[in-house]
Amino acid sequence: MIRSLRTAFVAVSALGVLILAGCGYQFSGTGPGPKPGLDRLAIPMFENLTGQPGLESYFTTALRREFNARSRMKVVPKSEAQMILQGRITRLTALDVAHRTADETIESRLTVTLDVRCTSVADGSILWQDSSLSYFQEYLQNDASNTSSEDRRRALEYVAREVAMRIHDRFLSGF
Repeated sequence: MIRSLRTAFVAVSALGVLILAGCGYQFSGTGPGPKPGLDRLAIPMFENLTGQPGLESYFTTALRREFNARSRMKVVPKSEAQMILQGRITRLTALDVAHRTADETIESRLTVTLDVRCTSVADGSILWQDSSLSYFQEYLQNDASNTSSEDRRRALEYVAREVAMRIHDRFLSGF
């Protein structure tokens, strides 16, 4: 009896491992990723195509921090880089998602969409790209405009950090 339970447990465990290994999950984005030996990356200031001033700073800073903290790649000036990771913030929307009354919003959803690509300095080939990377975060609307602005700023910073993690992980997912 114990022997048959062990055999069944081993069989079920092996089947589970095979199913998980073959699930086909991949990060989004296209391209082969960085080639072996490429370890110097430039991240120039993102281009901001929205009407919100200063967004480019949030996203560029967050991405540089992410690569500096979690990658063996060195973030360097363009003149020293083997790869250039560039981004464009193409869209920023804020939609009301919760209301206290018909004309009083208490929560909004901030959504940012980016176009990001990494190219090889040597031959200009695209190593990785995601032309419609989106992320959102809700934030509270408050009667006090200072508090509401601060909540929106925190939501933007959160989105920038999350997007930076996703870019980092997707770019390096082949390794």
